[in-house]
Amino acid sequence: MSGPFTMRQRLRFQDCDPAGIAYYPRYLALCDAVIEEWTESVLGISRGRLHFERKLGLPTVHLEADFVAVSRLGDWLDFKLCVAGLGRSSVSLIMSVASEGSSRFDIRYTQVLIDMTTMKSKAWPAEWRARLEDVLESAP
Repeated sequence: MSGPFTMRQRLRFQDCDPAGIAYYPRYLALCDAVIEEWTESVLGISRGRLHFERKLGLPTVHLEADFVAVSRLGDWLDFKLCVAGLGRSSVSLIMSVASEGSSRFDIRYTQVLIDMTTMKSKAWPAEWRARLEDVLESAP
């Protein structure tokens, strides 16, 4: 796999405020679902196995968001996730979200691989580092 990871999700009733407009905390939950799928696709391990079998986690330690336009109930959101940077134990991600080609929001994440028993950062295993390097690209 190389290049950005893409996924499509529909904005549902549970994701909106009473006016039918996307509620920004739900955007974060939708993005987390994309990252969960990306983790399995790129690293080759599900979040469940990562946490429960390997005792590893990938918490977000930094997040920035820019909201460009309103999304409404029923809109199809196209998520594009890019790896913009890679450290010893960290990964920088950029999530761009659009609907029908129109930008809705962008989020920049830093996540760190941690040992969940010590809650300390852990260097990327060689296989995972290689997979991340394969999809590493310039920020959009």
